[in-house]
Amino acid sequence: MLRKWPHNLKISIFRKIQTDAGSQGVAIVLLLLIAIVSHREWFNPFSILSSGDWYHWTDRATLELATSWGVWVNYVNFGMVNIQIPFNIFMAIWSFVVRIGLSFDIASKLTLFAPIAILSFISPYVFSKRLTHDVHVSFVVALFYGTTTYALINQVPIQFVYALSPLVFYFFIIALEDNKLQDWVVFSLFYWIAVCYEIRIMYVVSFVLFFYFIFHYFLVYKRYLKAFIYCCFITIFLSAFWLLPSLQGSVSSAVSSTTNRALFGGGLFSIQQAFTVFTWNWTGSRPDDQFVNQPIQMYFWILPLILLMSFFIVKFKFKKQVIFFWIVSLIGIILTKQSGKPFSDLYQYLFLHFPGFSLFREASKFYIVTVIGYTGLLSFTLLHIKQKRPLIFIFISFVLCSSFFLNLKPLLDESAQGLFVSKEPSSDYGVVESFIESKPYYFRTLWVPVYSRWSFFNNIHPQTSLVSSTGSEWKNLIKKQIDPLINNDRLTEIFSSKFSNQLLNISSLRYVIVPIRDIANDDDFYKDYGERQFFIDELDKLPYLQRIDIGTTELVVYENADYRPHIYTTRNQETIYGNIPFEQVDFQFRNPTEYQISLKNISDPVYVNFSESYHPDWKLRAGDFQWFDVLTKKDYFLPDTDHSQNDAKLNSFLIDPAYIRQHLSKDQYRENPDGSIDVDLTLYFKPQSYFYFGLIISGTTLVGCLGYLGYAGIRSYRRRKNGSV
Repeated sequence: MLRKWPHNLKISIFRKIQTDAGSQGVAIVLLLLIAIVSHREWFNPFSILSSGDWYHWTDRATLELATSWGVWVNYVNFGMVNIQIPFNIFMAIWSFVVRIGLSFDIASKLTLFAPIAILSFISPYVFSKRLTHDVHVSFVVALFYGTTTYALINQVPIQFVYALSPLVFYFFIIALEDNKLQDWVVFSLFYWIAVCYEIRIMYVVSFVLFFYFIFHYFLVYKRYLKAFIYCCFITIFLSAFWLLPSLQGSVSSAVSSTTNRALFGGGLFSIQQAFTVFTWNWTGSRPDDQFVNQPIQMYFWILPLILLMSFFIVKFKFKKQVIFFWIVSLIGIILTKQSGKPFSDLYQYLFLHFPGFSLFREASKFYIVTVIGYTGLLSFTLLHIKQKRPLIFIFISFVLCSSFFLNLKPLLDESAQGLFVSKEPSSDYGVVESFIESKPYYFRTLWVPVYSRWSFFNNIHPQTSLVSSTGSEWKNLIKKQIDPLINNDRLTEIFSSKFSNQLLNISSLRYVIVPIRDIANDDDFYKDYGERQFFIDELDKLPYLQRIDIGTTELVVYENADYRPHIYTTRNQETIYGNIPFEQVDFQFRNPTEYQISLKNISDPVYVNFSESYHPDWKLRAGDFQWFDVLTKKDYFLPDTDHSQNDAKLNSFLIDPAYIRQHLSKDQYRENPDGSIDVDLTLYFKPQSYFYFGLIISGTTLVGCLGYLGYAGIRSYRRRKNGSV
């Protein structure tokens, strides 16, 4: 058919294609340059990034992640249920990167920081280009999306999902328009990846996607029923590795305890901030960390004022799209103002009554709704202006881009600090790491008042802190409950009780460490908990702690020589109110959810003591152990009635030889000539079996999806090739 077209028309078409392709290439290159230059330390393989909630991991700790992460986290405090199981997949990638000789810093940049910087600009560009089919409009929109204060200063996983969300929306639109199975599979994969990074933000984005479908396709919904069923099954099966243990109960109860927290920060949000997408802590340089509401700079009002033009100038053919994005924007604004006027009580009502809303104890997570709405509105507004008034489009684009670049200024001149500058941790932390790692047996370290972002830990050397311990396991041992931010002089009360030495002993706490006050590296927590010297003076008074010199210059280390092993036996129930004799036992660490224990010559009842936080799902199995049998066999473990919580809130298991002889088969223990028995036990966290089973389902589903997409791609290529011939 092309041969019948006039020669001049064919030349015009080809030139148009080449011009659009060239413009798009230039736009993408410019966006990449902006991302790399503004976030340059995120692409520097030698930089060290750590600030706020983003703590640094040593390479040793990272190396263990591939096999040690599951349903139980053991390296922090006294162990806890893992409520972020979906993130396991990316930590496994970190472990692989370190295993091949690179570092944690490079691993985190490959999986988080570099993708965030790039996707924050490229993802909205692709999305806007799909809406408008205009390179210049999409370029301006991408600058807006990638330079919002919400995008620049937020928690890292939230930043990633923020950056990826327009791409998820893009694939959702493609799937709806073409309604092909391979498009729905691609959408499901991207949606699942975002869920694994930050499920709360994707909970919000999911409502936006659902509303888009209802708004545009409700009248023909039957056409998509089969596709939605496929998507649901794909997403559920891909997520089986975290859904199954969550549904089992332990993880869901831990999540529930998190969602039961009260609302926070109502005074930090307002309708003005919601309209301008202005986060309360944005200062134009280093973000505020004292919860002081910052004034909104005037240039933040430029965008909302321009978006108001969409009410009057957008062409009729864009009317439905503009209405949709205005509704989304207004919903985001109403939610993001939290308790501000108008509708001051709406957020609290939703928090108390709407399913899942209790995950959002403050409103900043809903900025993404407003930004998605503004992205669509800006796309269609600029498109209309460009088509009707090209010179005005150039002027407005210049004004907008100038205001957007103002947000990048603190990144470019490094006044933003935080994650945008490389850190230089004290060499003392390297000394501590070498000292602790040189000891191949289990013990905990207690950091006073809190652990540093540079402190060392791994599976056999967990870390806890005075603040976290007194707020959880040791909370009921303090006579008067305190707020450490107010009563920091009473934090050390736990050390001066009659039971203090025994408490540290049975908690396997061998070393007590006072970290450095490091203002330059965002590691100054003493401003919240009191003077550093106060804690050193208090610890110096304790007779059961010996200050030791391990070669550090500032960091102070104390040793508790009487600490007990991770697993040991006693004749009586373990307690902090008396020094009960104990015996060491042979045990082997398999992973944080499984230990092999060997008891020899047991003739009388003994208690197996395990210094992890008490949880009823810790079980003991006598004899051979298979994780899959946990799911299928009843009474697979020793009775739950013999599992108790001691007064340090740790685990104790009663092992009665008489019960074993009476109720277990001969192949589960061995009788000795003197009448005693030997028994091999497996200490196991039961929900881990659901994690393993779900991992098989998820892995099989992922391979199936990728295999199908590969097959579909080959088939499509062959069709195009045959058609061209």
